[in-house]
Amino acid sequence: MSFESIKAILDTRQFAALIGLDEDTWLEAKGKNPYDFTTPAARYELAKDITAFANAEGGILLVGLTTAPAADAKTERITAHDLCSQADFDAPQYLGIIKGHVYPGIRDLKIYWLPVNDEATHGLGVIEVPPQSPNQKYFLIARVLDSGAELKQIVFGIAKRNDSSNDPFTVAELYKYTQSGKHPVPQTLARVEAKLDALIEVQTRAAAPTRTPDEVYDERTARILDDDSL
Repeated sequence: MSFESIKAILDTRQFAALIGLDEDTWLEAKGKNPYDFTTPAARYELAKDITAFANAEGGILLVGLTTAPAADAKTERITAHDLCSQADFDAPQYLGIIKGHVYPGIRDLKIYWLPVNDEATHGLGVIEVPPQSPNQKYFLIARVLDSGAELKQIVFGIAKRNDSSNDPFTVAELYKYTQSGKHPVPQTLARVEAKLDALIEVQTRAAAPTRTPDEVYDERTARILDDDSL
């Protein structure tokens, strides 16, 4: 499956095709009342589920389906419809919680209710998390729980979709990604830039008036390439 193939099922209203699908990197299914938003734990759980998709390759969360462990795979399999009413799936509430618990904002996030039965009284809640720009990752859970208490402006969490599960990063993984700015490549580039600036200043002062800018630049480049200290 993929984000596009799951969305195609929804767009063409082929809801029976959802039965038998396995949860995977792009798909998660939940029953009609998956979150009790009166509790901090449930709001955190929603944020974790959504950021996990955003930090991977995107995905779709469907509310209104039952699942059971798949005997032939380490995942859950959709077994039946467990449809919810539009009132049960309060799209503005979902959106408000996600906006309040996820940073930065997820681009092109869509949350809506889709009628399934002929009477249009019951359907599926849909949360679409399109693939996000690598430049914007990682998406953070801005409010994290400690012993049931909600901690604000103190700590954050990161979750990423891994096969069919939403796995929070470990402390070691978080540390690893915070060190990306210390990578030797940007350090080397910074030193090159500093040397160029210094050489430009020296050559500008020392160069004879008859020398062209191209001659100064060629000499400066040759000196940098011969410098073994980088």
